[in-house]
Amino acid sequence: MAKIIAVAYARYSSDRQQESSITVQLAAIRKFCQEHNITLIHEYVDEAQTGTNARRKHFQQMIEDAKERKFRLVIVHRMDRWARNVDDARHYKKLLLSYGIKMASAIEGFNESPEGEFFELMSMGMAELYSKKLSREAVAGKLANARECRIHGGVPLLGYKVKGKYYVIDENDAEIVKIIFDMVANGSSYRNIKEYLISNNYVRSNGEGFETLHIHDLLINRKYIGEYVYNRSCKADNLGRRNHHQNKDETEIIRIPNGMPRIIDDETFFKVQEILNRRKRLPNYRTTKKEKKYLFSGLVRCSNCGRAMSGLKSKGRNAYRTIYTCEWCDTKGSNTEYLENYVYSLFCRCLLSEDNIESFCELVRIVYMNTYDKLTEKKNSIKKAIRQLDKEELQKRVDTGDKLYEYVDDYRTGYNRQRTEMVFELKELEEKLSLFPRFSHSKIKKERFTILNTLKSGNEQAIKNLYTQLIEIININNEKIEITLKLETFLNFYLPINATIIEDRDNIALPKFHCQQALEFSELRVRL
Repeated sequence: MAKIIAVAYARYSSDRQQESSITVQLAAIRKFCQEHNITLIHEYVDEAQTGTNARRKHFQQMIEDAKERKFRLVIVHRMDRWARNVDDARHYKKLLLSYGIKMASAIEGFNESPEGEFFELMSMGMAELYSKKLSREAVAGKLANARECRIHGGVPLLGYKVKGKYYVIDENDAEIVKIIFDMVANGSSYRNIKEYLISNNYVRSNGEGFETLHIHDLLINRKYIGEYVYNRSCKADNLGRRNHHQNKDETEIIRIPNGMPRIIDDETFFKVQEILNRRKRLPNYRTTKKEKKYLFSGLVRCSNCGRAMSGLKSKGRNAYRTIYTCEWCDTKGSNTEYLENYVYSLFCRCLLSEDNIESFCELVRIVYMNTYDKLTEKKNSIKKAIRQLDKEELQKRVDTGDKLYEYVDDYRTGYNRQRTEMVFELKELEEKLSLFPRFSHSKIKKERFTILNTLKSGNEQAIKNLYTQLIEIININNEKIEITLKLETFLNFYLPINATIIEDRDNIALPKFHCQQALEFSELRVRL
């Protein structure tokens, strides 16, 4: 029987911010494919994207790809991952059917009978209802906070900090704000302002500099004259576009004079607004050039500042060399050749060598069991928390004789939401645990030959793709290099099972690694 060609679609919502749910969704979809003789050729993933809007980058890319009819089936984890809007869900499902492409849910298992279509429609309707109720409650809570001039979350505006639930002045940053306004009022450009702040060693309270400061957005913010403003910007349209120059009707905007502590006087603020209105924004032309591809591009990070390190050419004593360098702090660059030779030696001549394969299998087993035990422990603690929450809720109902529910609707809403979130997290953990395979040394040894053959093939693109599968991240500072491995790759597993190899940075440049000689397994420093 010929296999069905399919693609997967996964999404997690911007209101939940749980990247781990993508892993669970894809793992369930892959398992579904194995059980039903389906060949999965591609996975489309949208991260932190709401299901109430169909203008999702990879969702739309999937719809475009469907026109070529290279697959016959789209598989989602649940239908609410497809969309939380019934109109969008039905529209795009019909559009796929017009291309001869069907849909399937890996968990819900709706069939093509009239009853199956009815229950699928009910599922999508419930998802839309849940989304709208959640949005309504969230908006009501934000508006209530705004009327009391409370914070809404996020990073406070430069010059302010949070104390309790309100904004207060940060004296250090407020002084910088005053300098910026005064310099603009006296005709200084944005570039001159940044150069002045940097050359005079001004630093924000959080320790950051001013290289990335958006001065224009700061200058037009009326919070600096004490006006608390909320609900001003219009929502995005159906195409996901937002007009930043168009505000809501004044009747919908919450404006509270003296709702925030003032930093700038009216005279200075409005003088700056006049200057900004006279200025014309000139186009910013930048030369573009083809970027060089690096073997570990996207994997290397500076462990001092946490930002990605960039690959570039650097002039050495006799010739140019390529390095990974941090553009944000003083971490020195790492020679790409030395790092690539070290990682090659780590896999080919150490971890996966004939002499060390049994020790490596034991390492994977230990990390595998630790991961399983941690998830089990977390699952049990959530179960205990749910029981405790139910117990407290029941006791309050007994103590108040249910009068609490007649007068304090916020309490019931808060309890229901908290319990729903805990149950949702518990289900995700149970799904993760159910997907753990039986540990097998033979899987690791079988995968070993495939990896070694690819690394020794000399095919740079294939090796780069393999390193992306084997390495989670490479953290570099001036003292050491930490390489976090994806050990789940060796088990053909889909949930993260990580271990970190730690090496002194000076050792990377030693001749033995330059010549790709063997590493000693017993001398490796490993963090599980």
